[in-house]
Formats: sequence, C-alpha cells, structure tokens
Amino acid sequence: MSTFWRTTANELSIAPGQSAELSSAPYSSTNAIYRRELPLEWSEPEYRRATLESTIENLVAWQIRVNREERGMTQADLARAMGTGQSAISKLEDPEGGDVMVSTLVKAAHAFDCALVVKFVDFEEFAAATEDVRPDRLFACSFDAAGQQLVYEPAPKTKRVTRRGNT
Repeated sequence: MSTFWRTTANELSIAPGQSAELSSAPYSSTNAIYRRELPLEWSEPEYRRATLESTIENLVAWQIRVNREERGMTQADLARAMGTGQSAISKLEDPEGGDVMVSTLVKAAHAFDCALVVKFVDFEEFAAATEDVRPDRLFACSFDAAGQQLVYEPAPKTKRVTRRGNT
C-alpha cells in the first residue's frame, strides 16, 4: 500500500479551540482533511472489494491476537472470558478462519475491556486507517478500576505461566 497521511490542526496553523473551514460544500471525500491520491488499481471495483475483504480479515485476526497476547492471556483464557471454546479463538485469530459476527467482536471487546468501532468510510480513509499494523497500533488499552485509560506497554517476551487462582 502507498503511504497516506492526515493533516493535523498544527499543520493547518489552527489555534486550539478554533475550527478550519475547508469548504462550505456538504461533506464528500474530496472535502476531507486527509488527501493523497489512491493508487490507480483502487479505481477497479474488484480490486477495492478484494482489498477491503482481505484487510478486514487480517486486521480482525491480528487485533484479536495482539490484544490477547499483550494482556498475557492464552486462547483458553480469552475463550472463558467470551463464553466460548478455545477452538473458536483459534479460528478468530486465523485470517482465513471465516466470517466473524459483530456480536463476537463485541464479546471480545468486553473481554479486553475496550471499545469497538464499526463504521462505513470512504476508501481513502480506510486505506489511511489500516496501513499501520504494528502491534502498538492494533492494541486497544483497557480501563483500570478508576476509569483511567491505561498506557500501552508491550508484554514481556517471556511466556507467563499462571495457575488457576494465582496471578
């Protein structure tokens, strides 16, 4: 994929609390702040569809795995938290595991104590939002007991072994 970017308020020289009027026209993809030409192949509907499907399949699987591993959970731990079996988690973490229902993703979000966003966007926003697949970009922080967002810290590279009832 090409490199995409999003212009920030600082790059537009906008003071805090002010908004930039980019256009008085109704919203369209040509009025959005982030702009770069998509590669030519994106003009083909079949290419866009295939890219959309494979990207979603991969990102869902990778996000489930990253969020599980970074929390020190095994597939069995996540399965218990979601009320399902370990084989279902294995399937979720496999990009070729089949269709995933939104209700399953909601259960995963509850297990990870994070939010889930599902929304329709134009292809430029999709490309920009999905190009960075580093683990720290796929990880969703949980909230602690006081309701404060926790900071991402990569899990140690050593395997964590726990016994039931012990932490």
